[in-house]
Amino acid sequence: MVGKCIFLFLLFAMMLGCDRSRWKRTSVRGRILYGVLLLPSMYLGILFAADLQWPNLNDLISYFLGEPAKRIVESVKLPPP
Repeated sequence: MVGKCIFLFLLFAMMLGCDRSRWKRTSVRGRILYGVLLLPSMYLGILFAADLQWPNLNDLISYFLGEPAKRIVESVKLPPP
């Protein structure tokens, strides 16, 4: 777990370090968008580092889009001959 935490720390530090020069020139809207996009990656990083069995992105997509996708597939299936 310590190795995974070090890896994540280095990953986020390098990402933020590379974006530092652009960060100063962005608008408030751009900074908010950057933070909003950073939150899911931090959440998934915590799941990765701690080996937690919390919902991940696949579970969320399946929850919201699973039933409509099944209905679409059923509506376009051909009837058996």
